[in-house]
Amino acid sequence: MHIHFMGIGGSGVSGLATAAKSFGYAVSGCDMKESSFLKMVRAQGIECMQGHDPAHLEGVDVLVRSSAVPLDNTEVAEALKKGIKVVTRGEFLAILLENKHKIGIGGSHGKTSTTWMIYALLRAAGVEASVYAGGKSGGKTSVSAGEPYVVELDESDGSIFKMRPDSLVITNLEFEHADFYKTPANMLKSFEHYLLSERPENLIIGRGYDLSDRLFEMFSPLSFPTHDEIRNGTGFENSCNSSFYMKDGSLFFLSGNTEIYVGDVAEPAHILQNRSAALLAASVYLAKTGKILPQTDRGFWKNVPKVDRRFQNVGTWHGMTLIDDYAHHPSEVHALIEQAEHEFKNFCLVFQPHRISRFTAFYDKFKEVLKDAGCLIILPVYSAGEKFEGRVSKELYEDLKSGGNVVFYAENIEKAAVIIKENEKKLNASAIVSAGAGDVNTIFARLMSGEDK
Repeated sequence: MHIHFMGIGGSGVSGLATAAKSFGYAVSGCDMKESSFLKMVRAQGIECMQGHDPAHLEGVDVLVRSSAVPLDNTEVAEALKKGIKVVTRGEFLAILLENKHKIGIGGSHGKTSTTWMIYALLRAAGVEASVYAGGKSGGKTSVSAGEPYVVELDESDGSIFKMRPDSLVITNLEFEHADFYKTPANMLKSFEHYLLSERPENLIIGRGYDLSDRLFEMFSPLSFPTHDEIRNGTGFENSCNSSFYMKDGSLFFLSGNTEIYVGDVAEPAHILQNRSAALLAASVYLAKTGKILPQTDRGFWKNVPKVDRRFQNVGTWHGMTLIDDYAHHPSEVHALIEQAEHEFKNFCLVFQPHRISRFTAFYDKFKEVLKDAGCLIILPVYSAGEKFEGRVSKELYEDLKSGGNVVFYAENIEKAAVIIKENEKKLNASAIVSAGAGDVNTIFARLMSGEDK
């Protein structure tokens, strides 16, 4: 059977394509532009074509489309006309893994990192697990070996609701993807209906966010410490002999009678939460197999492969560390600032809002979070192809520049690089941190261009 993927250069679809190839399907794909994910897919022997064209459909049995590809696209329309089955990536992922044991990871923040952490824990425990994630780790977005399948689920377009996992981790849940859910009430209702109808055998929900707190109250699942519980040193105890507690400045997980190191309390709270969620999910699965969690000392966590664009160190420039991060929601930007302050103290944040609908819906929250950034460069909103009338980022610059911080507005990424070069001493930064899910990270190449000339 020949599966053709439209939008194969995206983070989610690329991993799905490589997973399909590992299952023995003939695979091809296309995308409008080049990307690192497209190069990754090509390196695995998958034919990838530039642009969208009905000619790509020769011999195709199923067309899988990214949510960014509309139904009125000429290639999709031709597939429907020819009777070729057209499905979304979420629908195809559910079909691909229908009879497999699945650990699903969903939520607003931390999904990708938690997915790879669960996979690393299971592999260290001797389980030949497989993984499918929305971000690269070790140059891959998926690894096929055996069961269980550790699968990142995407709530942005409702894909998560197509999957029926045996275990489900919701890292956290707050209002996001305003273009799809419209209101917080709609988002909560969608997740309530999903959990009531699917009833996964094992359910883990992270608290400390308005919507996931409501879900926790309704379903009484397993959980792990909130940001405030970590900072206050109170920990969290589940009802099934698995608890999290503080000792000597560190967070530990007690699984049965085994004490597992999570991390130092001084580390960013969101990292400790991701590790906690991963340990809880892995322990639930291992308990059924007779295996135990590996010992996770500082060395173990340090050696868990990092996920691309998650506080990723991509080099240095004039003695300043260059950090690339995917943060594009106010809560993620807040966590990024907390981590950057922990690591560097003084840094310059280059912020590129992602999607006009998101920036408009959370404008006041972005303003509140970014007022704490000592040095800030604001870029125009990266639309991601979205057609939406809303607020523009220059408004944010105007609102923040009177607050006493060093704030710049750059009309494009090239201008942002010029601002950094011309104000290098004024910035007084030990790191430059990019924040956004668009192409903001290309600023690093701009900075270093011409350096060797």
